[in-house]
Amino acid sequence: MTLQATRAWRVGNLQLCTILMIIYGAEFDVEDDDVVLRYMAWHRSGLSCTRPNRQRSTLAFLHGYNGGKSLRVATIHQATILQNDSSKVSNNNIKLQRYTHKSFNLTYLYKEAAPGREKDRPIILIHPVGIGLSSWFWKRLMDSYDDNPPIYAPDLIGCGIDHGADVWDPDEIGLFFPLSWVEGVETLMNEIVIPKWRESQVLPSMFGVNRQGNESKGCLVIAQGGLAPVGIMLAKRNPITISNLMLTSPPTYQDITTAVPTAELQRNYEFLRSPIFGSIAFKLLESRALIKFFSNRFLFQDECDEEWLDETGQESVVAARTPVQAFNAGLLQHRSFEEDLKESPQPKLIVSGEGDMRAVDRQPYKEQLDTCTLITLPGLNVLPWESPNALVDQIKELGY
Repeated sequence: MTLQATRAWRVGNLQLCTILMIIYGAEFDVEDDDVVLRYMAWHRSGLSCTRPNRQRSTLAFLHGYNGGKSLRVATIHQATILQNDSSKVSNNNIKLQRYTHKSFNLTYLYKEAAPGREKDRPIILIHPVGIGLSSWFWKRLMDSYDDNPPIYAPDLIGCGIDHGADVWDPDEIGLFFPLSWVEGVETLMNEIVIPKWRESQVLPSMFGVNRQGNESKGCLVIAQGGLAPVGIMLAKRNPITISNLMLTSPPTYQDITTAVPTAELQRNYEFLRSPIFGSIAFKLLESRALIKFFSNRFLFQDECDEEWLDETGQESVVAARTPVQAFNAGLLQHRSFEEDLKESPQPKLIVSGEGDMRAVDRQPYKEQLDTCTLITLPGLNVLPWESPNALVDQIKELGY
């Protein structure tokens, strides 16, 4: 098992890392400190690999640095609520809604503010990526927060297939990681979350006063597990509209600040995308029995429940595999995020489960960052599902 495979099992997500990685052909180019991963197309006559043609590109880009500037696709962000889906509403007024980002139709779960809290700062929840996972991961926490401000839980690009979101096909559209997922959330934040919040303010500006009497500076972003880089980048890129960052069961500080070697990313992704071995692995690991086994082994302090298994089963479809392949290959950790952490001004709260042996290895977050607090809650690696009430209490402590 590779170093990244060992890490991946520890970020609170269902992973495919118990399978031996097999090396197939791929090509990596390094130009001006930006790393570009070119996924190679399989040759129909065998296992040899050839460059993809322009019409059927299999490019997916790793977002790094280019002279200090982020590589971004010049596309205007547009977001509109397309419709509500009343068939997927929880018991506590959680609604499924849709919006557009670039060429993608995306979905998100939304819980309206409780009466009297319409003017309070919103919360944005970043779900983990893994077999059967999407924004439903946050439903238990959203249900547990009765006297809540506005809460949004977006499905990242390629996720939320059961909710009706678009499938991501890397043979057709390339993505930067984690930048593309960050941008998808920013579209929701800038075009829906913030404008809706601004409309609720008595003052013409969004910088009003919330119910607690504190100045309203911005949203709280909570990122789960190995999706910490998405939360970190959101905070770094949006210092005004995001005022607090919470990371639940994130990678250790060493892992989040250490780039995974290019060769390791190469063989991981090529294996997971292989039409033979990767396909077989997914078919096995998408079974309810193995989801239960790995959830109990790596995610839950106690045993997982039937609702967890039902939700993962609904999202465990072939069309939902591509983001899991990208994440499990380690693409989000192709570079260090230490600079982003140290330069973002928001206070940071690192939450670990009491059964998580990595908690001690998260101590450097507090030592290295100016305003960072570490806490421990009951549970192991999926605290928003295991201990939603305890996590809600911590959210309230932050003034949300």
